[in-house]
Amino acid sequence: MVNQSTAVGRMIVEQLLAAGMQHAVLAPGSRSAPLALALSQAADAGRITLHTRIDEREAGFLALGIAKASGRIVPVLVTSGSAVANLMPAMVEAFYSSVPVLALTADRPAIYRTTNAPQTINQVGMFANFVVGELDLVPSLSNSATSNVTELFARMTAQDLSSDAAHRSSGYELASLTCGPGHLNVQFDMPLMPDVAHLEWVPSERPGIEAPILRVGDTSVNSDVLALPGRGLMVIGDLADQHVAHQAMELAEKLGWPIIWEPTSQVHASPNALSHGSLLLATGKLPTPEVVMTIGTVGLSRSVLGVLRSTKQHIAVQVASASEVRPDPALTATSIISAVPNATTTHDLLWFDVWRSADATAATIVQGALKGQALTGPMAALTLWNQARDNDQLMVAASWSVRHLEAYAPTRQGLKTFGNRGANGIDGLISTAWGIAACGPERTYLLMGDVAFLHDIGGLNVVADDRPNLTIVVLDNDGSGIFSQLEQAQPEYSEHYEKIFGTPHGQDLWVIAEAFGLPTTRVVTADDLVRTLGRIQNIPGVHVIICSTGSRDAEAQLILDIAHSLKESL
Repeated sequence: MVNQSTAVGRMIVEQLLAAGMQHAVLAPGSRSAPLALALSQAADAGRITLHTRIDEREAGFLALGIAKASGRIVPVLVTSGSAVANLMPAMVEAFYSSVPVLALTADRPAIYRTTNAPQTINQVGMFANFVVGELDLVPSLSNSATSNVTELFARMTAQDLSSDAAHRSSGYELASLTCGPGHLNVQFDMPLMPDVAHLEWVPSERPGIEAPILRVGDTSVNSDVLALPGRGLMVIGDLADQHVAHQAMELAEKLGWPIIWEPTSQVHASPNALSHGSLLLATGKLPTPEVVMTIGTVGLSRSVLGVLRSTKQHIAVQVASASEVRPDPALTATSIISAVPNATTTHDLLWFDVWRSADATAATIVQGALKGQALTGPMAALTLWNQARDNDQLMVAASWSVRHLEAYAPTRQGLKTFGNRGANGIDGLISTAWGIAACGPERTYLLMGDVAFLHDIGGLNVVADDRPNLTIVVLDNDGSGIFSQLEQAQPEYSEHYEKIFGTPHGQDLWVIAEAFGLPTTRVVTADDLVRTLGRIQNIPGVHVIICSTGSRDAEAQLILDIAHSLKESL
């Protein structure tokens, strides 16, 4: 008879398959052996794709990227002790982005938690504030144990099991059907491996979820009809749900409102979308709207937060999320509604024309400023945005990278976009993009800064046979540029600025990327970047492009000059 640890490991993998698992990620360890072996056997049977990472932090973000792109539950298996703590950054992002990542953590039996046993800490509740469900499992094949595992996975993937006996016995309350991360901690006792007679195993052929879960909650339109002013503005932030994005675009067209959009909003193809909305708001020259409606995670730019503060009516649409946070970053919402509304208005025929005309002026100024051959961060970001094909995917980092696109990228068709906007960190970006690329139809691009690249350099430490079609474009200005636009860059703080904010690294990023066995190109002109993107567009595998963008001070001045020219022209 197979031992208890092996039997429970196999049960969990079968429940994951039934919940729709197609990919799994693991970092090596001893205590996690029963689950690692079962996942490997599931991969050998062609049921899943298994990804191995030596760094648990990178493993967590890889699982995050795969789950973002696929909408399916993705387990990340780690052994006991500090290995579990390394998953925290990815779990935080998964929680605030409503992504079904499962922290699958191996543990020793609970009796050892207070005995100073090797590699043993209290893992229970470690992610309590950042999961939609958690379970500390004593290995058992009882009906209640299996039901509790099933219910945890159902909760993570927004399945309604309310009519199932498992739901009635588990004690979970499915208050809302919203995808999100979970934690399954499993107490494994010895022996951890099956004996030879019971080594062979193939998962059962029970059907799992057939289609990816593309929505994170209720995306119905409110039945109540809102009467709204004609001089309104729609601000759409980070939004993973394409269905909600379509609803928002249709409403903006119906109302005749311009759309201010962030790069990960999925609305950059809307005829009502402005190309340079955040720049226009920053001038203070456009008329104040009577109402602003926000959808998704907004607030990349202070100019957007500023218009929320200066507008008397702010309607915030609560997109369902695992975190259940209020969509009110400027503390200005006069009402929060649960879905994109059904609304009517008396059209102000000149309103949209005023914004569209100003946007055309901004486009002329941006195009004039971002021309020539000397490569800058804004120019490199804009070039990548324009060169990517409709069926490609783009992951864009926080900090300056995403703000370059927000300010200077024009509307366009196609190109699905991603970002870790849940917690807005720069950690784990390479591994997140790697996971997105693993599910990609064509090529995935990652646009990031040099500090973020160095922060996640371990994400490049991957075996050669696990390389998706991913191009990493790094904006290298030898340090953190974003702070040059903030209070920290004021002259009175100059004595401390470089040491604690600018943080120049002095590293040759080309040498570092090549050391990981990745084909890498350094570009210094706009034409170099265009040629390099075109050359590797259809070459399989991972490529790195290091864009030498000059000094941070020069880039900051360029941004100020564009803003000044626009303000003077309106």
